[in-house]
Amino acid sequence: MEKLKSIGSGVVGALCELAVGILLLINPIGFTTRIIMVVGVVLVVVGVINIVRYFRSTPQAGMIERKLSAGIIEVVCGVFCVVNPQWFIITFPALAVIYGVATLASGIMKVELTVNMIRMKVKHWWISAVGTVITIVCAVFIICNPLSTTEILWTFIAISLIVEAVIDFVAALLPARKDPNEV
Repeated sequence: MEKLKSIGSGVVGALCELAVGILLLINPIGFTTRIIMVVGVVLVVVGVINIVRYFRSTPQAGMIERKLSAGIIEVVCGVFCVVNPQWFIITFPALAVIYGVATLASGIMKVELTVNMIRMKVKHWWISAVGTVITIVCAVFIICNPLSTTEILWTFIAISLIVEAVIDFVAALLPARKDPNEV
């Protein structure tokens, strides 16, 4: 059962990467703007919930939990995202570097997956290794050269997500098909 959950989460993750990659490829600026606005709306809702929880709690609990200040910060940040999503597009080169660092962290985690597959003597471990190398190379490229235009970078990110998703999907299914009698 645990093995099935692991495979399922790998497949779901790969499908999410694929969906985001395709949406970014189709309309990178529009997709990003909408995601920022959705995050803003979520922040406003969470902020309002925290503010209401603050006033519903006892003064002692309110003092300890600090939901009022957290809620106000969430509402302000959320309104900023909804009203001014283009700010993020303009500051994209810095965000690209942050994305590159996150992708590098993902690549490092994939190193462990690949090594685990080698240690388990999974026949097609090299597929995971290829995905790992691609992830790390893409991350280093993004970090070292955040590119000059947002659309080109989003296209590059979209393609890398699609390629990673396909490789991650295949890698997630391989351990499930391993014959226990194989050496």
